Amino acid sequence: MSILREFIEAEPMFDTHEHQVGFNRDWTEITYEEFIDPDYATADMTTAGWDFKQGNCSHNFSVWRFVRTTGYGQAADLATNKLLGISFKEENADKITEGIQDFIRGKTGPEIYQELYDIANVKWAINDMVGGNITDIEFISQKHFPNFFRSALRFGRDQILTLTSEEQIKNLEQKFNSSIGSLSTLDELLDHHTQKAFETGKLAAVKIAVAYARKLDFKDVTFNVADTIFSRIRRGRKIDPKPLHDYMIHKIIQRAESINIPVQIHTGHQAGNWQDVRFTNPAHLIPVFQKYRTVRFDIFHAGWPFSEILGSIGKEFPNVWLDMCWAWAMNPVQMERILDEWLASVPCNKIFAFGADTRSPFMMLGYAIQAKNGIANVLERKVRRKEMDIETAKFVAKRIISQNALEFFSC
Repeated sequence: MSILREFIEAEPMFDTHEHQVGFNRDWTEITYEEFIDPDYATADMTTAGWDFKQGNCSHNFSVWRFVRTTGYGQAADLATNKLLGISFKEENADKITEGIQDFIRGKTGPEIYQELYDIANVKWAINDMVGGNITDIEFISQKHFPNFFRSALRFGRDQILTLTSEEQIKNLEQKFNSSIGSLSTLDELLDHHTQKAFETGKLAAVKIAVAYARKLDFKDVTFNVADTIFSRIRRGRKIDPKPLHDYMIHKIIQRAESINIPVQIHTGHQAGNWQDVRFTNPAHLIPVFQKYRTVRFDIFHAGWPFSEILGSIGKEFPNVWLDMCWAWAMNPVQMERILDEWLASVPCNKIFAFGADTRSPFMMLGYAIQAKNGIANVLERKVRRKEMDIETAKFVAKRIISQNALEFFSC
């Protein structure tokens, strides 16, 4: 192992994006299937032509032979080898299940989390409640997560950012235990919710993941126009809701600006199958970056497959940071090329190199190893090509692995 790789291995990581579910899961039910990440690897299995079948080991591994070469498959193998010294393959399935249960036995949820994150050498994490709802204050308080976790606040892709029906408004009234007769009332409730989240001391960012539902073109819309649309929806009438959604997204950014926290935005590849990646091009966000010059934007997933466009945006805008969360698992080979290019074009203090983006603390381990391998490969090549000396490469590694995010999120 080279001196540079040893340095990178030893550097604590900042995980900019997680979907961890917390201490209270049923740990005794965990099997080898934990490493077939239900958010990601199962989608590759569907793409290969066969769906994942819980409890059917022979079926799952007959499909896995097509998936094990993808980034998700590689990460599963990295995780089981690191944790258990066992490759992720069918003949080892029972051993993996037994090994996980041996690892868990006698430990509390907090102890399991702490040990896994220690093995991964991840010391800081931003956690994000998965799904389309408004993030609850209890989740943001992070009571069921390690102390080094902070939270992102979602305003609800399903509840707010695609609001189209009277029923959705009634659901919001139940959530907030308040009548919502006008858009101004909803604004006040969301302002109050943001303040309560901020007062937990655990809020790190707000998150916009609306690209799963629509294009990232957020036009400027006046309150009066948005309020008229809201009122018609409230009365059960049909109307084009996009201007209302655009208004709400601008309000989210303005709330973040008012309390000086960053805005995280999903761009690029989408989880699952049958999605429309055309929605997710980060170029659609350029008017937003131009408008909100004092807001810090954390742009997710390397924008893949629009990574070169995102690199150009990162070079152009001082208020934009480029985040490789999840991207190593999507396409580790291309991410090495992208990081190589970004480091030749974008100041190195504007890049975040890792976010596991998973509900599984076991797969977090695999994704962390995968990212560090890729980072080391890139920086070693730059040293061999004499683009950097060893000390410069170490400086860059430290910045992109931890220091940039520590400064950005004020951790």
